[in-house]
Amino acid sequence: MNKFAIILGASALALSTSVMAEATFGDPDEGGIGYEWTVKMPHHGSLEITGSVGGKSLYEPQFEAPNIGWTHTSDWVAVELEADAVLEIEVSRQGGIYEMKVDKDDPTIKTYTTAGAELYPAIAIYTGQDTTTEKEEGSFNPTGKFWATIEPLATQYSKLGETTVVYRAKMSAGKYSVNIGGVNALYCAETAECYNGVHGYHAKFTTYHSPNL
Repeated sequence: MNKFAIILGASALALSTSVMAEATFGDPDEGGIGYEWTVKMPHHGSLEITGSVGGKSLYEPQFEAPNIGWTHTSDWVAVELEADAVLEIEVSRQGGIYEMKVDKDDPTIKTYTTAGAELYPAIAIYTGQDTTTEKEEGSFNPTGKFWATIEPLATQYSKLGETTVVYRAKMSAGKYSVNIGGVNALYCAETAECYNGVHGYHAKFTTYHSPNL
């Protein structure tokens, strides 16, 4: 996972409120996209994870559209639904997330710092999971197709300066990819602390049945 070569969330946390819901810090399989989390959800349950992502990880103004997201400063979550259910994903900014930075030239050199707490969150959801990509490119399209093995499904982001975004939809059993990132460049001046850097997030995954969806 190329994420570990740059920034590793040393205080990443998973909290399950269902004995059947499961979150693992790492990839579900070898190869492919560098998933930071693997989440398995039953037909009814919930769990929470925390981590940190780049403030501009899903909107980098210097990139050329539509590839405006960073593959390696955002967090990829491999989600598996064990049954048809309504899936709700809520992502909010989170303070107090510690980061371990590993020197790219000398991995034995590690320093610790606290991530920022000014994330304007965004979520990109795809059907399928990637196990074939040999190299993650620097940029990707968070609203459309960019790898042959996963299909774009939806995108939710802070449109009016919200600090919490929610995705909710009836989903079929199967495997999905969820990308968590930030769109801070929409709201922060280039000279502001929130424009650059890494910022903490809290994500809650919930599944349930609802006849209304």
